[in-house]
Amino acid sequence: MKIALICDSLLLDRSLEMYLKEYLTSYKMCDFAVATQPVESQKPVFLIGNMEGAHLKIPFTKELLLKELESFYYALNGESKSAISPRLEREIEEIRAFNQTSASIVEPLKIQKQTENMNLDFNILEDLNIKLETILRRYAEEIKEVILEHSKEKRG
Repeated sequence: MKIALICDSLLLDRSLEMYLKEYLTSYKMCDFAVATQPVESQKPVFLIGNMEGAHLKIPFTKELLLKELESFYYALNGESKSAISPRLEREIEEIRAFNQTSASIVEPLKIQKQTENMNLDFNILEDLNIKLETILRRYAEEIKEVILEHSKEKRG
């Protein structure tokens, strides 16, 4: 599978280059092109985007991209979709394993972050409570002084 990229988005272009680095080639040498906008081309075009007729909608994962590109490639060559190349199958399995590992690592980190945020919120509330108590004590002292002065004026 030899692929050329035609992208109008630099970010998407870089992502696709990273995901497809093993398959990329020049337009002249490619089996088909991957484009982010409909284009006139002498080669078949695999369209990525949210427009009508796109082969793959945004957002997507590397795993989904590779599966859809493989299906497109085999459809072009008239082969069945089940004839997955061993290399591509291994790559898809590696991606699945990586995604599962990432998820198992990220989940405890999310829980830890939530716990830290709750502790941080509690500390902020505690600090705020102390500040409010200090202000209220000062205010109570001022009221007490005003009442004493007022009492002295009335007597005096």
